[in-house]
Amino acid sequence: MNLDIQTLAIISCLTFLGQSLALLIQFLVNRVDRGVRWWLIGSTLLALGVIFLPMVTIKQLEILARIGNPLNVLGQILLYFGVLRFLDRRESRLPLMLLYAVFLILYYFYMFFNNSISGRTLVLVTVMAIISFMTAFRLFINDDKYISGSANFTALVFFIYGCFSLVRLVAVLISPPIQAYSDQQVILALSFVVPIVSSLLWTFGFIIMLNQRLNAENRAEKDKLQLVFNTSPDAAVISRLSDGSIIDVNAGFLEMSGYTRAEVIGNSTTFLNLWHKIEDRESFVCELKTKGICESREYVFQRKDGSLLTGAISARIIVIQAILHIVSVVHDITKSKQDSDALRESEELYRTILNASPDDITITDLKGCIQVVSPAAKKMFGYEPEYDHFVGSQLLDFILPEERERARANIVNLVKGHYLGPSEYHGIRRDQSIFNIEVNSGLIYGVNGQPARMVFMVRNITERKQAEQHIQELLQQLEIEKKIAQTNANTDSLTGLANRRYFDEILNAEFSRLKRSGLPLSLIMLDVDRFKKFNDCYGHLAGDDCLRRLGTTIKTIAGRSTDITARFGGEEFVIILTETDQIGAATLAERIQQAVEALAIPHAGSDISDYVTVSLGAATVYPTNMVSPDQIVALADQALYRAKEAGRNRISVICT
Repeated sequence: MNLDIQTLAIISCLTFLGQSLALLIQFLVNRVDRGVRWWLIGSTLLALGVIFLPMVTIKQLEILARIGNPLNVLGQILLYFGVLRFLDRRESRLPLMLLYAVFLILYYFYMFFNNSISGRTLVLVTVMAIISFMTAFRLFINDDKYISGSANFTALVFFIYGCFSLVRLVAVLISPPIQAYSDQQVILALSFVVPIVSSLLWTFGFIIMLNQRLNAENRAEKDKLQLVFNTSPDAAVISRLSDGSIIDVNAGFLEMSGYTRAEVIGNSTTFLNLWHKIEDRESFVCELKTKGICESREYVFQRKDGSLLTGAISARIIVIQAILHIVSVVHDITKSKQDSDALRESEELYRTILNASPDDITITDLKGCIQVVSPAAKKMFGYEPEYDHFVGSQLLDFILPEERERARANIVNLVKGHYLGPSEYHGIRRDQSIFNIEVNSGLIYGVNGQPARMVFMVRNITERKQAEQHIQELLQQLEIEKKIAQTNANTDSLTGLANRRYFDEILNAEFSRLKRSGLPLSLIMLDVDRFKKFNDCYGHLAGDDCLRRLGTTIKTIAGRSTDITARFGGEEFVIILTETDQIGAATLAERIQQAVEALAIPHAGSDISDYVTVSLGAATVYPTNMVSPDQIVALADQALYRAKEAGRNRISVICT
């Protein structure tokens, strides 16, 4: 049967729309994006592009045919974006946007300015080949082992489609110019048939990849849940709601109950006599059916050997394969119940002591669960005398959250017998206000000589801390004022460099030190050329800014910790270079001169340069041959004078 182009176009359109529908269903069912949104839009654009193309023969709809191929290219690009998003690759949109823009320019150039079917075909198949090969490459190099097979299959489809585009490219290049679409009837038919087959295959590949990814993620989630279930130290059970038949248990349940897995799986909780009282299970199930959840309910359970235990059970209803089940977690609280009973027997012994203490006395178990508190604790933490919910709460809940880990570590040390003395924390009152407390702690030993409980004596030290804080603030203020005074005494207020006073002190100290060691001392003195004219031209504020910038630059270049940069006075700066010879001083001076010129600070009033320049004088001496540091200052000043006399923006070096 011969199919004309219009028929092929309709088939192609229906194919792409069918693919879009399949992708839409996948998106709606799985509720994940993973690039499916891009695939949906891309397939829809491809369908529109294909149906628009045959409209070139209908005068009234010719404009739609002109956008058919651009829609096809855009649809292919969006498929590529979908692949990138699915593979969690970063999208580099700009190159593809530029590629699409170039395509549009060339395509419409060969349509409106130089009408050429061959030119448009070359542009189209070239771009389609590029995008197809890019998509195939991205899928081939994907490293997700769960989708490697389907990704390679889909990549192969895109690669073959890209090869087909290359074949079309070669066919156009070696064929005479196409005068009408009827000239390429066979290749045009193939250009509809191949995309139909290819799109069916790559959509098939997309759906397989998506479902394989979802299956892998579901398996991972299931493995994580199973790991949590199996590693819980408490007894965990999954049973049917209707008859209590057990379908899974963890190691904690087997250890707590004494049964083996083979003995419990498939049997009901009532058959195994796990409930000491059958009415307890009925009450438990009734609450679950009413609320859907049960939290920390205490019941008595029976082990395989007939012994009893008290457990706190939490449970909720879940659905497994459309059947209601119960997932339960039982925490063995037998020992804590026994301890509570023993505690109540001796509680009266402590009560008199507790009531007489002005400080907070709190007794907890070894996990920090409060068992007894004194009346002073309620008052200290802002609770009414009749408040009775301290018992059972956690001691650490009454201090700042950020201090609880430290407190927990201190409790561990206490239980181990390594008491470190009183500790200070911030307590939290009932109204959430914060206050300072000091906590002394100790152990209460049981009849077996082992620690059984902990006792904490808590004292409100807010007033003491406030006094200490006030003293500390005064000391800090004095220290700040001292540092400010020292800084002001040694620092030039304009440039932030050392001032003349500090320069003199350091020079005297270094001169004496180097006089003893016999090592050289260098001094660089520099002056801003025609600085008065700079101020006259730009104003003193600009002049101050200029000096600050120069000071920062000089200090940066003279970067050794032993180098001292100071403002000598006015627009003069000086640098002390310890243990530096003539070559080192000259080199540093050249760097400073170049750096100042690099600042390019305009100086219209200068007859030397269009920018601010400096003249530098460097002097290197051996203090062992000199009497006073004033001599090196004089030599540096003399060198600076020579640099100015030589025309400024110069360096002059003197060595003795």
